[in-house]
Amino acid sequence: MVDFYSWSVPATPPLTRADWVDDRLRAEILSGAIAPGERVPVERLASTWNVSATPIRESLRCLAGEGLITLVPQRGARVATIDARLASDIYAVRAVLEPMALRQSMLHAARSEVEHDAFVVDVIRARDRLLESHLSIDEFVVAHRDFHRTLLSRCTNRVLIEQIGQLTDRARLFQLLGGAANRRSDHRREHAELARLIIARDVDGAVDAVTSRLALTLEVIARMVESP
Repeated sequence: MVDFYSWSVPATPPLTRADWVDDRLRAEILSGAIAPGERVPVERLASTWNVSATPIRESLRCLAGEGLITLVPQRGARVATIDARLASDIYAVRAVLEPMALRQSMLHAARSEVEHDAFVVDVIRARDRLLESHLSIDEFVVAHRDFHRTLLSRCTNRVLIEQIGQLTDRARLFQLLGGAANRRSDHRREHAELARLIIARDVDGAVDAVTSRLALTLEVIARMVESP
């Protein structure tokens, strides 16, 4: 699950006003300020942020392409809703495939000291990027994605990796909209511990950690499915 360890929306535009508006709108969605299914109040946001409605509408089109926004003709834009049953199915499959891929990745890296050392360097770099402070949600999402890709980077089963990638992409909406509201544990500590286990060559420990993380997410989703 996504955990926004440390991020803030810049007080001034980082590159362009469009980038700044994107960050602000994402923050509104991911913080729950605009709830799933709720209409995006374009004019109110424009007034509050002291910008025109144009960059907000442009941002809405961009976020619609990512699945965060649903554009309804003649009715404006709404924050996308979460299909909890679909998310449950996706995570059930991920809970089988990802531990398998991690085990293969670690075993392949352990074939020689040179390969293991190179793997460790990659894991440490990805861990440090993930745990550092992030100026935007996008930065965190990219760092989180890259960390988990790095862990599986030595798995030689390309079909397995492709399937995991596709499932992860499909789960992104739930991770973003549901993760922050439902996190129950210290994900910073969990990711640091996962990296430590991999560096220590503790294959079983690392696989168990990934399995537990996915199982926890699946439990949260299951409760959402069961809720009336």
